[in-house]
Amino acid sequence: MSVVIDASVALSWILPTEGTPSSLTLRDKLVDSAGMDLLVPPHYWYEVANTLWVAVRRERITRAAATEMLDSLLEFHLIVWPIEAALCLDLSLQLGLAVYDSAYLGLALEQGSTLWTLDRALGKAAAQLNIPVEPAFEK
Repeated sequence: MSVVIDASVALSWILPTEGTPSSLTLRDKLVDSAGMDLLVPPHYWYEVANTLWVAVRRERITRAAATEMLDSLLEFHLIVWPIEAALCLDLSLQLGLAVYDSAYLGLALEQGSTLWTLDRALGKAAAQLNIPVEPAFEK
């Protein structure tokens, strides 16, 4: 089984006050499930690191906390999977999403994976493509 994890979910696991019951349930599911492949597109780590940088700049967290948070996500051993830029662009043009968001969709489509996201627009776009999404969004 494979899951594509977007930055919104992963960041909810580590940033103060960002966790939701549903995102923390996904984290617990991940910890309890052996053999689950955790896939991310190549830009994922830059997206996560940029969000941590912004949190430091806004004085939400310290530099040391940002480093510790990044290290804690690295422990999940996410697999960076390349995705074709043409597919991402095509999905973006079709769905009206940013290309970097479409990379999560393209990866989930290519791998037949479930998408874990807290981004409502991304979740709705995934549903249009018949990609399973967790946590489930109200339609």
